[in-house]
Amino acid sequence: MKPLMKELTTFHETKDNPFRLLGAGICMLTILLLGYALNDLSIGSFGSLGIFTFLYYQNIPIKQLATRLSLVGSCLLIGNFLGMLSTHLDWTAPILVGLVAFFGRLLFRLFKIAKPGVFFIVMVTGMGTSTKIPLENIPKMSLYFLIGLAISIIAACLVQLTEKTAPVPVPKISLQERLYTDPAAIVDALFYGGILFFAVYLSQALQLVNPYWLVISCAAILQGDNLRAMMHRNIQRIFGTSIGILIAAFLLNLPLTTLQSIIIITLLYLTVEVFVRRNYAVANFFTTPMTLMLSTLARQQYIFTLIQYRFLGIVLGSLLGVLSAWIMVTGLTFYNRAFQLHETVHDDIED
Repeated sequence: MKPLMKELTTFHETKDNPFRLLGAGICMLTILLLGYALNDLSIGSFGSLGIFTFLYYQNIPIKQLATRLSLVGSCLLIGNFLGMLSTHLDWTAPILVGLVAFFGRLLFRLFKIAKPGVFFIVMVTGMGTSTKIPLENIPKMSLYFLIGLAISIIAACLVQLTEKTAPVPVPKISLQERLYTDPAAIVDALFYGGILFFAVYLSQALQLVNPYWLVISCAAILQGDNLRAMMHRNIQRIFGTSIGILIAAFLLNLPLTTLQSIIIITLLYLTVEVFVRRNYAVANFFTTPMTLMLSTLARQQYIFTLIQYRFLGIVLGSLLGVLSAWIMVTGLTFYNRAFQLHETVHDDIED
């Protein structure tokens, strides 16, 4: 219990470029104000998903940075696009999310794309599977997403110019060589994809409002580096969400204008960025109100029901993530004992 309480109250030190935080805030504020100015808040709602591209910023040479963010942004865009298409054929949603999770987890691990890794790819895909939009409107929503993506890449390149330390080039290693040096990546990706396939299936079977919350919460727990980290992350997420729901209930009941809501969403987004690497539980205080305010920005929903299902989805998803991780770790432990997977080919030859 003591290690868990220490984890909840500990704030880790980070060495972030302050302009990175400023860039993140400008990205969110720009896309929301664009939607407000054009009197189409869907631009803000869908464009803000493209803004997640900025979160993959790293201090690498600007050409490599632009290329990496373009590829990551394309994965985000395609995932969300296919997710929206899947709503017109419901049985395809679990298969789609499972495949995106598998290939995303595999490639992001092999190419060592740091956290948040594949999480946001899965998130926007899951959101797409929960957002039923007429077929003729899907290209327009994807265009809004693309605008957010473009803003992110431009902002990231400008932030890179402010770095005081030299950029670290990404080594060029073939996919075959990466797979050879990390063969466990395939097993890990299969597990990750299989669990999220089941999470989507479960969320649809329970007929939850905004079922992607269960899927996202499960994916977030599985971001932990080991079982202990996942268990702590589970408690942190549920605790942080509980506090966040109280903040959200207060903010959503205020008579805010659209412009005031945009400013508050941007401030919440900046606050999440400040705390997410320092204290995961505290970051969730602000993630929930930010997400719920974005959900109600373009379309009005019954607030109490929205909050209720947000909490239920996160609790169920978190518990599913921890249970799945425990099954995976336990299963591999017994598998290793039976087949002695810790031995290498060279060990066998020497024997």
